[in-house]
Amino acid sequence: MIALAVLFSTVLAGAVAVGVLAARALGRARVLSAAVSRVAGGHQASGTDPERVNRGGTGT
Repeated sequence: MIALAVLFSTVLAGAVAVGVLAARALGRARVLSAAVSRVAGGHQASGTDPERVNRGGTGT
């Protein structure tokens, strides 16, 4: 029974650690994306004109 509790605790601690790391990575990705947008002056990454991009996000 003790081994099962230790195993469960280890799995739970691992899941929490993965969640924390994922949250940090997403936060840093948002900061990086904002910085790149600011440096690029709001230009799109693709060469498609904004007027030619439909609602699905693909060029016409």
